[in-house]
Amino acid sequence: SMRWHHQQSMKINGATAWTVAACAVFGFHHAEGASVGAVSPPPGRAARVRGSNWSWRTVPVFAETSNVSGVFDTEAMATLAKFPLFVGEKAYDFAAPGFAEDKLAVLAKKLRGLNPSMRLVFYYNANLDLTDYKLYNLTAQHAPDWWLRDENGKVLMAPIDSGKGARPPFPYNANSGGVPVYDFSVAALREAWVQECFDVTSPAGGFDGCMVDRWTRTPKFPSTFTPAAKAAFVANRNMTTSTLAARANAANVYLVGEGHQVDAISDPGYGYGGAKSVQMQLGLAAEGQGLLASYGPGSVGTEFTTQLAMFLIGAGEGHYFGAGSWTCNATSREGVTWHPEYDLPLGPPLGLAKLEGTTYTRRFQFGTNVTFDTKANMGTIAWGAFP
Repeated sequence: SMRWHHQQSMKINGATAWTVAACAVFGFHHAEGASVGAVSPPPGRAARVRGSNWSWRTVPVFAETSNVSGVFDTEAMATLAKFPLFVGEKAYDFAAPGFAEDKLAVLAKKLRGLNPSMRLVFYYNANLDLTDYKLYNLTAQHAPDWWLRDENGKVLMAPIDSGKGARPPFPYNANSGGVPVYDFSVAALREAWVQECFDVTSPAGGFDGCMVDRWTRTPKFPSTFTPAAKAAFVANRNMTTSTLAARANAANVYLVGEGHQVDAISDPGYGYGGAKSVQMQLGLAAEGQGLLASYGPGSVGTEFTTQLAMFLIGAGEGHYFGAGSWTCNATSREGVTWHPEYDLPLGPPLGLAKLEGTTYTRRFQFGTNVTFDTKANMGTIAWGAFP
């Protein structure tokens, strides 16, 4: 669940230079210390952003979901394996014994067997010590020293809002109203948290990259936390995520999160952002940064078409469209939906989007033509044909 700031000078259709100052805000999330301003991308990013299986042939899509109530069934697995990128979300098969990392490693191995080329991304959190993770088992051994505490020594228990992309019941809140928050002032915890990404992207871990949630979002602090304590948490967390980003780049590990340090931005509120989402996406494309753009959960008909049209107007290499529901509690599979549009012909774009008045247009090589009216917040797609 992310918030992101971006400012970038760019041209549309080779004509007027203008400035995008997009602040995409999703839900009620708050960000401190977010990166602002363009910087030179790290070496190796372009190849990581694009990946080996990303393509313009059809809409580049991703799935980000979980099944809280059990493992994915055969039909769900067959659908998930069609996606070029999959994010294995939290709480998978929650009630079963074992750690999330091990359950997700089994899932990753099965998906890899069905689709050897797919990119598999592991989810974890920069604030919340999720109780089914192996990392929690480690922090609990050091309790309460590795958990954030107030001035009275009481551990902060942060509730997990499920958001529009989740389906209740959300299992973590049963534990004393939430889960502990990491205390990143502890050097050993910082190292363990960073190492988590490299453990899951090892051959045994089975994943190609990591997604970090709440990269800049802070917990809701009670009054027992002073302003200085809150500021210290933000500074220590930002130091830790920066360390992860630097090491991931050095190790050529695909990293999804927020700001300019990561290979791709996760935008769970993309579909609700209208013109702001498109402006943000154009900035990312110009900067060579990837994007995981989620449509609104449950979107159908013209609402879904408009969000897909927005995405195609702004899409650059390494941009993916999809998700919609990132935690489901059964194999009813809202988050495992393969829309018919995902099989239709696209082809490489014939240029950047053109903006005339309030309407963007963009054409693609296989004859697909896309429009998005920023004032009416309405998009259209006229699909072409495969050559």
